[in-house]
Amino acid sequence: MRRLLGAASAVVLAVAGGAAFAAPAAHAAGTAGYCPDANGVTVVVDFNDLGGGVVVRCAPGDQATGLSALKNAGFTIAGTTRWGEGFVCRIEGRPTVATEPCRDTPPASAYWSYWHASNGGSWTYSDKGVQNRRPPAGSFEGWSFSTNRTQATAPRPDTAPTRPAAPAPPQQPPPANGGGAPPAQAPPGAAQPGVPAPPGAPGAPGVSGAPPASGDATPSGVATPSVGTGASGGAGAAPFGSPSAEAPVTDVATTPTGSSGMPVGTLAGLGLLLAFAVAAGVTVWRRRSAGPPADPFADPGED
Repeated sequence: MRRLLGAASAVVLAVAGGAAFAAPAAHAAGTAGYCPDANGVTVVVDFNDLGGGVVVRCAPGDQATGLSALKNAGFTIAGTTRWGEGFVCRIEGRPTVATEPCRDTPPASAYWSYWHASNGGSWTYSDKGVQNRRPPAGSFEGWSFSTNRTQATAPRPDTAPTRPAAPAPPQQPPPANGGGAPPAQAPPGAAQPGVPAPPGAPGAPGVSGAPPASGDATPSGVATPSVGTGASGGAGAAPFGSPSAEAPVTDVATTPTGSSGMPVGTLAGLGLLLAFAVAAGVTVWRRRSAGPPADPFADPGED
């Protein structure tokens, strides 16, 4: 007897536990808002006079009946004692038990009217029961509480059965150069941004290839210090104090000045030596032309 009672208790607990887990799973199956595409059925519930506004949820995937779409969208319902869920009497606890006990078919003056529509179409009052209609994929199912209305005057759900358009894909950012012509190439020998030009090259910092603008000439052999700013453009200039920020210094004394002739002092010395040599040659030539000098002690009669 105890074994039978234990087995019966286990069955009851298993059934109760299964029911407890089944209800939340069905409620969590739906998603809020419209179905994003035709892979699902959008369910619209308009509470009207019951309060609560309009609720839109999505039952994803194919739905076998209007009842399964309503439940799979995440709405809790209650049928009647007589007809069960074949006649929807209460959605999300409305109307309340005090107002409608849901023992039998609710009166025509206060009930949930059932509607359907295609995407982008118009609401149509359903001529079939909730368990006898199979909603097409991508369609709309509607429920609207009607108070003191007939089938002809029952209010439609106060939301258009139109699925919102999918958002446009994000635009790709434009190319870095704006899509225009490629950047101009630097002339050969020009310094690249951020790289100091070698000494003697055009545009090298600290060394100018042009003569001074003023009339004051710089003494030869004296290097004039200058502050280099790096390559033009500013984008690649190194900060002050860093090794690359110092302009390369060229020793002017060891740099050719551009003229290949001899210094003036050398030319003057050579000219002086040449003058001495010419003078000496003229003197020797004159002495030879005059003959040997006369002997002062010679006898004049000896001639």
